[in-house]
Amino acid sequence: MSQSPAPRVYKPAAVRRREIIAAAAIEFAENGLAGTRLEAIAARSEVSHPRIVQMFGSKRELFLEVVTWVFDRVSEAFVATATAHQESSGPALVALGDAYRRLLQKDRTVALVLLHAYAAAGDPVVRDEVAARYLTLQQTITDLTGADAMGVRTFVATGLLVTVSSALALPGKRADAQWGGWLLELVTPAVTGRR
Repeated sequence: MSQSPAPRVYKPAAVRRREIIAAAAIEFAENGLAGTRLEAIAARSEVSHPRIVQMFGSKRELFLEVVTWVFDRVSEAFVATATAHQESSGPALVALGDAYRRLLQKDRTVALVLLHAYAAAGDPVVRDEVAARYLTLQQTITDLTGADAMGVRTFVATGLLVTVSSALALPGKRADAQWGGWLLELVTPAVTGRR
């Protein structure tokens, strides 16, 4: 007696789209844009390859959706932290840096996708999209903290170090996180006039 396949569960398109993006994030984090196959994303998300093409158009477009999703997660973490931080007295850049470090510790995929996004910048379409998201994130940091250009550049440079350390899965409490916090505390009064 053969078993019939389990009935397919209907999910709204928005739910299915989020599931595909989450599955694609894992695949792109592991293999980058060039090394990822849509068939692997389809298998991971339990959606057919043609359905993914129908929903996203191309692998590059899906990659850009994943990049947008990752940048949105970082922005959301910053906004939530800045909102909660309004009641405290420490430097806002340090609070945002700590939120970023916690996000990467919780989900290393974020760090890997960001690095793959920068690495795929040889493709002009990817470069333009990633650059736009990167500049928008810098503006968000400025708006949330009041930091000037030097403070934001220092924050982003420190964040890149934390991103690389997270991608490499360096163990334990690392000196780079301590150094980053120290650096951001140092630059905050100089660039914002705050103590």
